[in-house]
Amino acid sequence: MTATPVNNSLWDLYSLLYYFIRNDAAFADAGVRSLRDHFASAMAVNPDDLSPEHLFDVLDAVAVRRTRPFVKRYYPNDTVVIDGRRTTITFPTPRVPKVGYNLDAVLPGFFGRFAHALDGVVGSSPGDPDVLTLARYAPSRYRVAGVPDTYELQLADLLRSGLLKRFESSAHAFARTCATMADSHDGFLSLLGQGKVATGAILADWMATDTDELDDVTAYLTQHRLDLEDASEFDDGALATAAAADRDLLRALGSQARQVTPGNDPKLAALVEELADIAAGANAEGIGADDTRDKPKVLVFSYFADTVDWITDHLLAVVEVDERLTAYRGRITSTSGRHGNKEQALWGFAPRTTDAPGGSEADRFDIVVATDVLAEGVNFRQARHIINYDLPWNPMRLVQRHGRIDRIGSRHTEVFLRCFFPDAQLEAVLGLEERLQRKIKQAAASVGVGGEVLPGSQVTDVTFSETVEDIERLRAGDAGLFERGGTGRAALSGEEYRQQLREAHDSGDLMDRVLSLPWGSGSGMARVGAARGYVFCAQIGDHPRRAFRYVEMADPLNPVIIDDTLTCLAQAQPPNGPDTERALDGDGHRLAFDAWTAARAHITAEWNVAADPANFAADGAEGHA
Repeated sequence: MTATPVNNSLWDLYSLLYYFIRNDAAFADAGVRSLRDHFASAMAVNPDDLSPEHLFDVLDAVAVRRTRPFVKRYYPNDTVVIDGRRTTITFPTPRVPKVGYNLDAVLPGFFGRFAHALDGVVGSSPGDPDVLTLARYAPSRYRVAGVPDTYELQLADLLRSGLLKRFESSAHAFARTCATMADSHDGFLSLLGQGKVATGAILADWMATDTDELDDVTAYLTQHRLDLEDASEFDDGALATAAAADRDLLRALGSQARQVTPGNDPKLAALVEELADIAAGANAEGIGADDTRDKPKVLVFSYFADTVDWITDHLLAVVEVDERLTAYRGRITSTSGRHGNKEQALWGFAPRTTDAPGGSEADRFDIVVATDVLAEGVNFRQARHIINYDLPWNPMRLVQRHGRIDRIGSRHTEVFLRCFFPDAQLEAVLGLEERLQRKIKQAAASVGVGGEVLPGSQVTDVTFSETVEDIERLRAGDAGLFERGGTGRAALSGEEYRQQLREAHDSGDLMDRVLSLPWGSGSGMARVGAARGYVFCAQIGDHPRRAFRYVEMADPLNPVIIDDTLTCLAQAQPPNGPDTERALDGDGHRLAFDAWTAARAHITAEWNVAADPANFAADGAEGHA
């Protein structure tokens, strides 16, 4: 029906499914008791954290998804019709040039102070004024009686992670957010002086909104002051002290970050050099015909609208004075969702491939600076360059961006996807993010609550290790992420697993050997850098559905159980295909039984819930808007 099932939100996809799925419990056999609730849960996840497993069981039952490797392997030499011409299916070869920069010369020692502010260090005193408490966002920690609100604790850690990502994106975006957050603290302290405290109920409401902008947190809180608690329920003196210290620290960090100007920003300077190289290369190849006129076209992506503005303003100024960028004068635009006309940007940048309407088909732009508003659902195959200005925190975002230009029908034999890396501090940045992500999980455990509390807050070592591995590969110039069409789990679809099973089935001997194994048989393999874990495929009586569980045993006393099918299949995927060496050491064999006990209990508990009719909505009872 569509190649872009999601345009505005995941409810677009839900509406498509509702055309032919009228029973809200239609996917009960796949473990989805309510389709609507399942989508609502996915909608509550921060878009940066939304990964393929959230909807895999549903989509695998109703959708066909075939990745580039799948098409190349199973459909060699097939043809499609593009622009009225029958064309052999080919894809450009992706190249991943690394772009390094270093802020130390402009902000010497800043990152160490910033990291300490976000995460503290061993031995820090509880009242250290150089460590952000984010008390303004987690006031329940200062309640005289009761336990801290888990939503608030996790939100505070999400904000820490967001500040880190803002800083890595641009000092400008970071400084603006520090100023906004500091100003909001003045309002918070003013209310506290009047005997009122904004607490977790408001914060929980904010988490249900569709936003990932830090500035929107303070804006939301400012607009929702009705649900306030009496300050007498809190240690208001300690709360005021902590909030005031945070305000002063945020202002100090923002003030220091503002020392980075367009004229001394090494990241902007590196961007200019890359654009100069692109322009020089296009000029050397010759510009004139359609396929060569498109060679200097560049999409510059950032996660944040503030960074888009920072880049755009600088480029508009520098192209007027840098002779190397003459070709780009008057041919730069931007769009971020906050401002800029998306349609005019995409039609003016790639009028032939975006089906620009009559009167809008003029080729007007060679550089578009954008947030991910242009990362999905548009065809920019005229272009051959993408620059990812921020660190690829979410490699799947890069895959989506890459898909704008790496398309069947491209006239470019190669496409280039440059990625910026803070070379001198990459390991420190990733290490800090890993610690912050762990704290998000620990926030729930610290008050005796297990599992995911704040939607999107459940972070596993599996997910983060995959991200780090992909970032390191990109830094090394490995384009495998784009060839595969995604990270470990996202690169794989149910169709690919079924095709592997078909090949095994057709091999005859292999299938006979596997089917002759007794129930409970298994094998092991070594995966570099991975925690010890086990994948189980269980049959429940005569029920046709198979229940998958991945049990991570890094801490045998506290096994982590993941029940989404895609993660389980991905964990069972051998890293070297059929050539992967199979082995299971003594500890691996012993712990397998403990892991199975945990998996079996988890499967049984889920089955008992699913078997209770009271847990299912009546067919069509809740209606549809």
